Amino acid sequence: MPDPPLQPAGFRSSTREPASLPAQVATAAVRKLQVIPERYALRDKDGVRSLSCEEAPRLRVIIDPSMSISRSEAISLGERVILLDGAGNFGPLIDNDRDLYNLDHHAGCERLFTLSTCEQALLMVQSGLELSEGDWTLYANDPDLDTVLAIWCLLNHRRLRELRPEARDVLLPLLRLEGAIDANGHDLALLCGLPTALLEQTQLRIDDLLARERGLKQTGSWGSKNVHAYTIEMLRAVDALVYRGEDFGDYTRIEEIYGHVEVAPRRVAVACRDRSGIYQVEQHLKARWGDQLSLIALENQPGQYTLRRVNSVAGPQLEPAYDFLNRIDAAVDGRPAGKRWGGSRDIGGSPRPQGTALSAEEVLETLARAYRTSTRWSRVRQVGASLLLGASFLVFWPVASALASWVPLPTLSPGLTSAFRVALGAGVAFATGALLVRVASKKRPWVFGWRLPADGGGWWLAPILLLGALPVAAWVFPRLSAQASELLAALAAGALGLAAMELWFRGLVHGLLVADYPVQRPRGAWLLSRAACVSAAGYAVVATVLLDGLTRWTLSPLGTGRLEGIAVIACAMFIVGLALAVVRERSLSLVPGILAQTAGVLISGALAYAIS
Repeated sequence: MPDPPLQPAGFRSSTREPASLPAQVATAAVRKLQVIPERYALRDKDGVRSLSCEEAPRLRVIIDPSMSISRSEAISLGERVILLDGAGNFGPLIDNDRDLYNLDHHAGCERLFTLSTCEQALLMVQSGLELSEGDWTLYANDPDLDTVLAIWCLLNHRRLRELRPEARDVLLPLLRLEGAIDANGHDLALLCGLPTALLEQTQLRIDDLLARERGLKQTGSWGSKNVHAYTIEMLRAVDALVYRGEDFGDYTRIEEIYGHVEVAPRRVAVACRDRSGIYQVEQHLKARWGDQLSLIALENQPGQYTLRRVNSVAGPQLEPAYDFLNRIDAAVDGRPAGKRWGGSRDIGGSPRPQGTALSAEEVLETLARAYRTSTRWSRVRQVGASLLLGASFLVFWPVASALASWVPLPTLSPGLTSAFRVALGAGVAFATGALLVRVASKKRPWVFGWRLPADGGGWWLAPILLLGALPVAAWVFPRLSAQASELLAALAAGALGLAAMELWFRGLVHGLLVADYPVQRPRGAWLLSRAACVSAAGYAVVATVLLDGLTRWTLSPLGTGRLEGIAVIACAMFIVGLALAVVRERSLSLVPGILAQTAGVLISGALAYAIS
């Protein structure tokens, strides 16, 4: 019968009851735990809960007990992904092209010769894995000690490379022994190369770390535990073993960091909340982000933000951020015109005095979008999609008008029946446009002009706006001699049609472009924006088609034929569309254009009726 495996004096298998640390060691650990900052926290973003470390802001840890994916599924997760200890059900992998790593010692390997996950993580960090470049996601499925130590090494990658000798003498034996136990079992653990005294001391530390895990397993609660909270507790326990309070003499805490986004290659914008001044917060954030820190959005009070450009030479300027935030923020309503995001190229802030209506996440999202570069092809597609959407107005109105003929009605005069069909078509177009605005706006209808108007100037364009009623007025004119009820019905249907066209072109088409291209602002400089030109072009085409279909318009008194008349009307409608877009931008609202054109219908109808 073979002899039992030799064990050094004092070595205890981790299957036995855990022994308590010596009193002085436990007291020291508690003392260190009290002064070591709590750097780990839980975050929820897009419905996904993750764990993060304040000193490793570009890493997040997702723990999903059901996760066990193939290599092809891992590739679909994107770049900068690290799978830990069974989260990937394939062999160990180092894919530097995709920044995809599977730190595993189960499938596709010889366990006897393969390092455990925590030792692989240590070597990856020490070999120079650039965890500060880009955003990384760590996936795990079970926070056993091997996985927890791997997570600790990756989250502490900055400090790991500069540990004190005393800290290394604690951490490296801990990783070596736990790795040997987890990979090869307890019987072979004594061959891990640690001297007897160090082996015994390290085993005591492992037993102390495993006490909570064993307690949960003995009570049958291991499978129902809060995996993220448990992992944070374990990470803090490892901190207490490795660090001392003086290791964090340079550590500074921000009250709350909301998140970060990339605004350029190796350039990051960070949103946070703190009662300190912007320059003090800047120094704190530089300690974590280094030269990647580019923009800071500091919330001093609820809704009150200070924007700071960190690198005044190489970093992006703040003007694009101001411009984009002003187009997205509901608090920038033009009342007064100066209530806007603004400031210098290096420092500025949110609207005063009420502040911004955007959440911290929306501020970050807006900053990322403000500095996002787009290709020429993407701009062409965006403009083309907007024009196509505007042209679809020609489908909704005629189809709805045709369907109106199937609606049972009481006996009505031909004029009332015609007005009803036009009104139904305009109503369907208006309702469809409102629905599309709701969907496209992502709960920001004010970006599409769905708001009260501001006094933005430009009212001298009113005579041109009145010409926008020309298509409706041309349709109403033949009904001037009809009964008053028919005339009023025609005017009401025409006004609804004008409102539908404004919603589609100055609302939907214009709104799809206004967020990505510079536009005018209340009481601001004058310009013709891309959004104004595109929406005016679409409006001119649709208005001309409708006018020609309703009236068979010609300019025969001027000696021109039908085609020439259509061209003249198209040019006139384009000018009207530009004027309507300018007023919409400067007032931030669709209301002035709708009111002006409705007034145009009423005025032209009244004048024609008086003349006739």
